[in-house]
Amino acid sequence: MNRKNFARLGVAVTLGGTAAVSALGVACVHGWKWLQETARETIVEPVDCKPYENSRYYKEGDYNIHYQVDFPAAGVPVIGKMFLIHGFACNSRFWDEMVEILTKKGFICVRPDVPDCGFSTRETKDVAPIPREQLLMHVLELVDNSGRVPAGKWILMGHSMGGGISMNLANEYRNKFSCILLYAPMAAVNAPEFVKNLVTLDPVCDLMDKIFGPACSHDPVVKAVIMLMTVDVRYSALFDTKKFADGLTVPKSGTAMCYMMARAKPSLYEDMAKVDLPIKLFWGKMDLFNMPSFVRKFQGALNNPDVTVVPIAGHCLVQNCAPEVCDESLAFLKRNGIIA
Repeated sequence: MNRKNFARLGVAVTLGGTAAVSALGVACVHGWKWLQETARETIVEPVDCKPYENSRYYKEGDYNIHYQVDFPAAGVPVIGKMFLIHGFACNSRFWDEMVEILTKKGFICVRPDVPDCGFSTRETKDVAPIPREQLLMHVLELVDNSGRVPAGKWILMGHSMGGGISMNLANEYRNKFSCILLYAPMAAVNAPEFVKNLVTLDPVCDLMDKIFGPACSHDPVVKAVIMLMTVDVRYSALFDTKKFADGLTVPKSGTAMCYMMARAKPSLYEDMAKVDLPIKLFWGKMDLFNMPSFVRKFQGALNNPDVTVVPIAGHCLVQNCAPEVCDESLAFLKRNGIIA
């Protein structure tokens, strides 16, 4: 059996396993002490809510946005700075493999948890909405003004939903970025009003809360999801499920996904066409989430993207294919004079 057919068999087995595990019911959600108040003007590390050693928080309105800042090791010269936006229901740790490589090369990496994800605020009817693009840009400005990073433009990186967000950011704040690296990007759609109203009904949100977080607290379920996203049996079997589950067992995660659908700014193809920055675009040939018609539409909306299709890769190619993807990304940056 060749490698591609083996991967497809693994997907089929995973789907069946997911259904079986889901039938076991739900587990109790682990409690989580909510985010403490932080000051907007400074980088603050809340003592009682610091998931990782390099965790930071930015506060604006009802939102606390969690993000990580990764610096090159001592003695490694800084050659650039990167802003990494993760995908739907993921979190900043989905960039772990990429960041490990990039910091060794000399890049400063800032990776926020998009609102409703990771350890950032969960949107509910009681949270006064602020566009996520605005919140993310204010995180970037906070880091820029911290005195800890060199002046200059940022390299913008987006995976999946984060790719659509990245295109929105580049369109609104293009002077902040030197180029864009997109990995299996997906565009947020503008759902009809009746759909937005439906998904934010209290019974729908309550049901999502009862399913979403508890289901993700089970290791077999998480590994099954990772298998679907990477199409990599070995990687998913060895995957540290805490990287995924910890950010999804935060209370109201199900409700937050509903409100994200209702509130998120859509990524419009006509706006993407206005972005004239250099763009590197990656697709996984075995991606189970991006259909060929969507790939053609997204790619066709961009201005002359440099395209790479990774043959043995799924949707989350930034994880299990990080070395190959990093090499191609760095080669693109050199060709375009972004780095020496």
